[in-house]
Amino acid sequence: MQAGNPLVCAFSSGKDSSVVACLMLTAAAARIRAQLACPPLLVIHSDTGVENPEVRTLADGELDKMVAFANANGIGLQIRVGKPLLYTSWPVRVIGGRSLPSFPTSHRDCSVNWKVDVGTRLQHQVFAELRETAHLPQPVLMTGVRIDESSTRAAGIAGRGETDDAVWADAEGRLRLSPILSWTSDDVFEYLGYCNAGVFESYSDFSATLQFYRDAGGSSCAVVGDMRMKEVATQKGGCGARSGCWTCVRVQKDRSLEQMISSDLDRYGYMKGLNGLRNFIANTQYDWDRRTYLGRTIDKNGDVAIQADVYSPSMLEELLRYTLTLQFREQLVAQRKGIEPRFNIIGYREIVAIGALWSLYGLHPPFHALKIFNEVRSGRFLDAPSVEPVARSPIPRLGKLHVGREWEEDRKTGDPKRDRMLASGVRSPLHEMLSDSCGFDVKQTSSGDLVTAWETVGSFEVDEQGAGDFIECFGDEYIAKYHDAGGDRTKEVMTYLEFGFVQPAHGSLARWHGIARRTQWMQRHGLVGEVQRERLLAMMDLQACGEDPFAAGALDLKPTSTPATGRSNSRKYPPVTVDETGAAFVPGPGEQEFAAGLERAYQAELFDAVDSIDRDPGDLGTKMQSEQRN
Repeated sequence: MQAGNPLVCAFSSGKDSSVVACLMLTAAAARIRAQLACPPLLVIHSDTGVENPEVRTLADGELDKMVAFANANGIGLQIRVGKPLLYTSWPVRVIGGRSLPSFPTSHRDCSVNWKVDVGTRLQHQVFAELRETAHLPQPVLMTGVRIDESSTRAAGIAGRGETDDAVWADAEGRLRLSPILSWTSDDVFEYLGYCNAGVFESYSDFSATLQFYRDAGGSSCAVVGDMRMKEVATQKGGCGARSGCWTCVRVQKDRSLEQMISSDLDRYGYMKGLNGLRNFIANTQYDWDRRTYLGRTIDKNGDVAIQADVYSPSMLEELLRYTLTLQFREQLVAQRKGIEPRFNIIGYREIVAIGALWSLYGLHPPFHALKIFNEVRSGRFLDAPSVEPVARSPIPRLGKLHVGREWEEDRKTGDPKRDRMLASGVRSPLHEMLSDSCGFDVKQTSSGDLVTAWETVGSFEVDEQGAGDFIECFGDEYIAKYHDAGGDRTKEVMTYLEFGFVQPAHGSLARWHGIARRTQWMQRHGLVGEVQRERLLAMMDLQACGEDPFAAGALDLKPTSTPATGRSNSRKYPPVTVDETGAAFVPGPGEQEFAAGLERAYQAELFDAVDSIDRDPGDLGTKMQSEQRN
């Protein structure tokens, strides 16, 4: 501070970072009372979006206390709270069907995406802003790292050359400070205890912090509670957090959350549903019936792996219903108690993002996620069932199905119908036609394809206000019109692009276009939605016998030998049956039904596309002048 270096404190709301924040603020207050200059102070904090709600409440409360202390003492303090990117957030990542949760047997992507990356982005943003002020020395990042936390932590500290008595530089040349590096856990709790007793000046009495450690550790003593939580946090698979995200399934049980609930049901009982959903996800890791078997990656030979992969569409729907049930029930309880909801998981941004991904991959009919959202918030609640853990077993790998790359060839046939109805991707010729006035230009991808130049941003984003306006103003209308129509499943994501409140990341339009074309082609062949293993096995069997599984009536062939699976094909495989939406997509004649459905929808779609430009709730889409519309 005396040298004028801005200080940046990384705050997690745990005991160690609380001490560092307190040391920084009280030192600043002492300098100001002594009429000495105080450099800018910043506190950065990462919000995963799925923290234990009590941790979230604790962190928000302590941050508010810092601001109050700073204002009372004339300290220039800034608080910066970062969140994961929408694309990597838990609702979009898991319920959106992008990937599975971070199970013990998988990579620890959640810790990287929700904590490391968020903290790193915050640091870079803050440091870049401070560097713009030419007269300021280089900022210093302060953390609450301690040597006695673990042997692994101690080894990392030694490797970085950290010291507690001077500023040190990391591998990137940024200045760092580790003021409590040599403190023991007892030292930390002793300091917090003196603050609680009013012996030391502090921005907080830390009563809520100490209470959390007692309750989460199942002890009347915060020190003992911390020791118990440390034992749990270091178990195999965990990320090391004392009390982490309620969604965490890298450990078999969330012992700290369960301990809190059992210690005071009146105070913490509202989290039972969260823990129940977490347990359901953890216990069904090896339930292969909850997975989809048709891979998303088509190799250079045109083959798709047939094996247990990401969650099936029905499992994703279950997870969405369970999660929304918890959220809307909490809102009702909070309203009755006259308090703010203690957690919120899925808002307008998230539900639209989930729907966009479901649509892009053809997992459900258009606007299905929005339909579920409206159903649950109207009171149709569904809780996650209590299930026993499914025993671990190898991933079922059934083989490969050759699908070719026909969806890429549709646009090259010269047939406008094939190009428009079967492989149009996310291209909108109507919006391109209006590019001179209020539409979008056309751009060429690296592969030579033409695609509408929809607006893109740094990372996949959904405008909260635009999404909310669409849901409340047009949601029911679009659900009624398209959900059960049996048309193109990519209609939903196209609608959002046309209205302009969904924006792909820079450089991702070509990928979205390719995925949408593939989805449209697969819908034509009955390979979207809940594709059953038996059907895929039958198609593999036909290919192994030299037959074309995509030919009309192929799955009604007489019994044949099954070299692909080694099984006796003793029964006929019926074509795709009508699904829960009333839509049927059958190879052969079913293609005509699908095309007819698209043709019917296309007539109304021309006017909808114009409406998406003209109707403008809260600046949705781009206005079109009446003469242009005519």
